[in-house]
Amino acid sequence: MIRDSDLKRLVLDELQWDPKVDHAHIGVTVADGSVTLLGHVSSYATRFAALDAVKRVRGVKAIGDEIEVNIPTEHRHDDSDIAEHIAHVLEWNVSIPDGSVIATVQNGFVTLSGEVDHQHQREHIEKQVEHVGSVTGIANRIRLKPKATAENVKEMIENALQRNAELEAKNVSITVSGDTVTLDGKVKAYYEREIAERAAWTAPGVKNVIDHLAVG
Repeated sequence: MIRDSDLKRLVLDELQWDPKVDHAHIGVTVADGSVTLLGHVSSYATRFAALDAVKRVRGVKAIGDEIEVNIPTEHRHDDSDIAEHIAHVLEWNVSIPDGSVIATVQNGFVTLSGEVDHQHQREHIEKQVEHVGSVTGIANRIRLKPKATAENVKEMIENALQRNAELEAKNVSITVSGDTVTLDGKVKAYYEREIAERAAWTAPGVKNVIDHLAVG
């Protein structure tokens, strides 16, 4: 088992070695393998870089974060500027659908909300936002969308059909098996058949649509 004094030296070496870390004002204490970082840094990104550096050190059992973010006056921006910058970051992020994530800013602290499909998307968005100037903290409240089941896929399609004034949804029967949707029943015109198909393809997780709808 590594001694606390040796672990502290390894942590300090890692902080000094990482070019993304401004280690000049970061202090380190170690007790029974638990590492606590103290002091202040000039950006939120630097704070996270320091935490990431500690995580890489062998022997670290826990990490306490007591680093404060003190942004120099000449680099500070008001909340509207920060929000505008984050909006551009989200807009140009091709990995998330438009409007699925919302950021609110108060005194430099950013709260992220919304829904995405995968955990890596949550992490990627937070990583991008942490590099926005004048951000002092982030609360990542982005939720993961529930996995689609046969029951809720069927319900989504039925609701979509019922919302469409041009289609009599009661005449369409929907069966879901795995990622395949089968449509049965009868519609009045071919375009109604296409409406039903589009609704089926729009449901999450659907990879196949079998259309047995009769027209007439």
